[in-house]
Amino acid sequence: MKENESVIIPAIYDTIFNFDSTGQVCMACYKVKSASASKFIKVMTTTYVCRYLNKKNEKLVIKNLNNDTSSVFAYTKHALKQYMGNSPFFVVSTKDKKKNLLSKSFKQLTFNGYYDINPSPEPGFYLTHFMNDGDIILAGLINEKEEEIISNNYSTIKMNISDSLIIACSAGVRINADDEVFNYKGKKLLGTFRHLDFATKNYLIHKIFEPKEYYVFYNIATREEKTITADELKLLEHDTILIRQKSDWYVYDLKTNQKTNKEN
Repeated sequence: MKENESVIIPAIYDTIFNFDSTGQVCMACYKVKSASASKFIKVMTTTYVCRYLNKKNEKLVIKNLNNDTSSVFAYTKHALKQYMGNSPFFVVSTKDKKKNLLSKSFKQLTFNGYYDINPSPEPGFYLTHFMNDGDIILAGLINEKEEEIISNNYSTIKMNISDSLIIACSAGVRINADDEVFNYKGKKLLGTFRHLDFATKNYLIHKIFEPKEYYVFYNIATREEKTITADELKLLEHDTILIRQKSDWYVYDLKTNQKTNKEN
């Protein structure tokens, strides 16, 4: 690859994928042949391993908690997507399939190794996933020091950054377990047996699936409920949300129950 007639990455790899959209990181891969583990028939298989490089041809080197280093990474089906976007962060997968989060300036942000890890909507927190012995993927939340805020016991973790709340859903991973709301220190504020799609300081927003889909807005202080049918819901800020009904978006005030057309 050349820029202004100067070689950036020498032609020593089998495949080079272009730099990400920020122009900081590219991925260069080469084939590795290895024998199968079968003791009866020797079969050679070909796999790809990769390096991450910057425009100075410097390679990414990461460490784990034991100070073991790695500069060669697994080529997974999500490897391209994990570094090609506009985000200042990306995820790398080591040969043992453990993942860590880095900045595109090659600053390593996590060291523990996870089944999956991603930045959260709130700076200073990372969304983590582990796979248990039953091959169930469980979501949790850590801070930037890799201290556990929410244990990996949930199907999804959402964050309300307007009200500094964490919403943890248990659906599909823990039978008869509550969905729960936490503060940013990981203190549980409340739990509910109904599916919790979102929450604010004053309202719980439940999504009901049977016998038809609809939303229930529950006032925490008064215990009053309001039911509404919508195809999609997004938090705007505090107690104001966006709802989509068919192809139209509306601004909905949870306090006044007023719905107004969303301006384009």
